[in-house]
Amino acid sequence: MIWILPFLALFDVISTFYAWSKVSSLQGYNWEFFANFVSASSIYAYFYAAVYILFVVGIAYVLMYIKNKVLKPSRTPDRVIFLVLVGVVFYIYMRMAAALLMNFFLPSIIERGLNMFELPLVIYAGCILSLGFYVWDTVLAWERNSGDKEKK
Repeated sequence: MIWILPFLALFDVISTFYAWSKVSSLQGYNWEFFANFVSASSIYAYFYAAVYILFVVGIAYVLMYIKNKVLKPSRTPDRVIFLVLVGVVFYIYMRMAAALLMNFFLPSIIERGLNMFELPLVIYAGCILSLGFYVWDTVLAWERNSGDKEKK
């Protein structure tokens, strides 16, 4: 799940450039991460895009390093930190997925006059349900692994 974040960042950049090409002014519609960092008229937009993607790759690497090298399932504080780590990844994934979908469908959203508040809530709920379903077995296996080691 952690290594999905760089791909979401890439798609966020692509969808932001797509939204800029379709909507003349994004000032009131700048959605989420990458769109907030750079304006469409900026010469440095591609430089910012590369830095943004590298930053997200760095975050994913740090999160993976913490999960694999630092945390031990046998220690109780590490189990709590693992759950916090899962929550951080959930939050980043949820925000980036919403940014991707909102940027990609922004021209249609504006054209149809859809509510810009309720739509992200639906996206967030879908992300939470799908990620919960996807990660549930991994979290339980990690927790079971800690219980097995404590009994030995």
